[in-house]
Amino acid sequence: MRQVRRQLIVLVAALLPTLAFTSEAVHASNRTHRTRTTWDSVYSADQAARGETTYAKTCSRCHKPALGGADEAPALTGGAFMGSWNGQTLHDLHDRIRTTMPTDTPGMYSRQDIADVIAYMLKFNQFPAGKTELPVGDEELKSISFVSAKPH
Repeated sequence: MRQVRRQLIVLVAALLPTLAFTSEAVHASNRTHRTRTTWDSVYSADQAARGETTYAKTCSRCHKPALGGADEAPALTGGAFMGSWNGQTLHDLHDRIRTTMPTDTPGMYSRQDIADVIAYMLKFNQFPAGKTELPVGDEELKSISFVSAKPH
């Protein structure tokens, strides 16, 4: 029994560095994944083009063609927009659009249409495009933070 206990202790001692390294690698990967921002080219130019078409058909009647807003429809560009979304996730923005827009029939837009419109909004607000499209999944969108100021 004592020999088995000793072997178990040796085995655990041998595995601890590997477990610690694996655990740290997983945490580092999660930190990297969570730190994506709107400055990390999170949408594609093609997606933004689709979003511009969708925006013109569905959103511009209230938010106006230049995203400036009017009456009760807030601007989707400029300091107030950037400030109000700074630090939130793209999931928060996607969810707000999905559950409240259009105001007369909320919830009618597909997740893909909303992601495309957000891509257009990002382009309009001069965030860089990349090679991959903005995702539509909740967890993926939660991993992208809206950061209004370009990092140094």
